[in-house]
Amino acid sequence: MNIPPAVDQITRRDERAAVATLSAAFADYVLLTALCPDPERRRRVAWTYSRLLFRMAAIEGGTFATADRAAVVCALPPRREWPTPWAFFCCGAVSLGVHLRPRAALQMIRIGVAFDEARERHLGARPHWYVHLLGVRPEAQGRGLARAVLAPVFAAADRSGVPVYLETMPEANVPIYQKLGFALVGLRELPGGLPNHELVREPAPGGGAGVTG
Repeated sequence: MNIPPAVDQITRRDERAAVATLSAAFADYVLLTALCPDPERRRRVAWTYSRLLFRMAAIEGGTFATADRAAVVCALPPRREWPTPWAFFCCGAVSLGVHLRPRAALQMIRIGVAFDEARERHLGARPHWYVHLLGVRPEAQGRGLARAVLAPVFAAADRSGVPVYLETMPEANVPIYQKLGFALVGLRELPGGLPNHELVREPAPGGGAGVTG
C-alpha cells in the first residue's frame, strides 16, 4: 500500500523554497516560453511569475506543499477567487512586468483577461477554488505529488460543496487532471494563439473528501 506523502499548509515563511520549486517546474512552460524566448531571462521571469502567484495564494491561506517542498499548489479560496488589481500590484506584478518587458507584459495582461473570461463563462458567480499554479520539481514528477498537494484543496471544496477550477495549456496535462476528478469543460485560443484547456472538478456528493481516479 502506498502511503501518501505528508502535505503542509505553507506561508510566506516558506516562500523561497516554494518559489524555487514552482519556477523550476515552469521554466519551460509554454506560456513563459512564448512571452520570453530567451532561456536566461526566462529564469528570472519564471521566478517573479511564481512568486507573484504564490504570494497571492499565501495571503488567502491557499498554499500547500509536500514536506520536502518538491510539489507546491497555489489556490484561491471561495469568495476570494477573483483577485483585485491592487492585490496583483502588492504581490509583485510590477516586478514581473519589468522582467517581461513592455510588449510581453501587455500580452500577459491580455492573456490574464482571457483567463478570467473563460472562468467566468464556466462558473459565473458560483463560489469556487481556483488553482492558479501547481508545480512539481522535474526530478520528482511521476510520484503522485500533484495528487497529494491537491488533496487539502479538494477536501475543503467538498466540505463547502463548491467546485475547483484550473486551466492548463499543454494538452498532455488534460488526462492527468481528468484522473484527479476534473472534467474538461472548454478549449479556447488565447491572445497570441496559445491554447487554453479549462477544467472543473465538482464537489463530491455529500461533502466527502477524496481524489478520484
